[in-house]
Amino acid sequence: MEVYAVPLNFQETIDPVVLEQLLNCVAPDKKERLKRFYRREDTLRGLFADLLSRDMIRQKTGMKNEDIRFTTNEYGKPFLEDRDDVQFNLSHSGVWVVGVIDQPPVGIDVEQVQDIDLDISKNYFSPDEHEDLMSKPDKFDYFFTLWSLKESYIKILGKGLSHPLNAFSIKFLNPEEIIIKVGGRRIDDIFFRQYDIDKNYKLGVCAAQDRFPGQVKRVTTSQLIEKFIRPQS
Repeated sequence: MEVYAVPLNFQETIDPVVLEQLLNCVAPDKKERLKRFYRREDTLRGLFADLLSRDMIRQKTGMKNEDIRFTTNEYGKPFLEDRDDVQFNLSHSGVWVVGVIDQPPVGIDVEQVQDIDLDISKNYFSPDEHEDLMSKPDKFDYFFTLWSLKESYIKILGKGLSHPLNAFSIKFLNPEEIIIKVGGRRIDDIFFRQYDIDKNYKLGVCAAQDRFPGQVKRVTTSQLIEKFIRPQS
């Protein structure tokens, strides 16, 4: 398994010619969707998320970018077309784009910590999770810790929010051991890992096998641009 993180700098200028070349590296329908975004930040998040997925797949499989085709299930989760030996997942929030790739199913989520109405936890968290949240001194920090882990589990299932977030519970047995319970029963073949990439963000990864890397691989936007505009021979 490999976990990647790309920090975005929205003040950084990207030459319009280079931007168009990068957009030509993604699928035509994705390119059109990206160009329809009103906010430049949304275009860049979507673009670099797609490029990161392609770069992860190229490194894992040796495929050429032009041969990479994506498909989705009925809930919109992306998969590599005609390849069931590669599983990947992506997420972005604020200034971060993150990705994970492995052979067994994986899910990832990054969330920016911010002030919110904590009452929403009554609707989206299980009673046990809500109780844990209310006991924490830094409730906003713990809220987004739980949210990122819960989202990573939802994404490994590939059912989107059709699977209620309060239908399962995430619990910390200790800072390093995170478990999940469904219907009060612990699920033993689902594993979690958190990574620190930024004090203002929470990053959670969920996997079907416990073989998480020790650290996240950071990739700059400049490195990604160079890989697609001037690919290595």
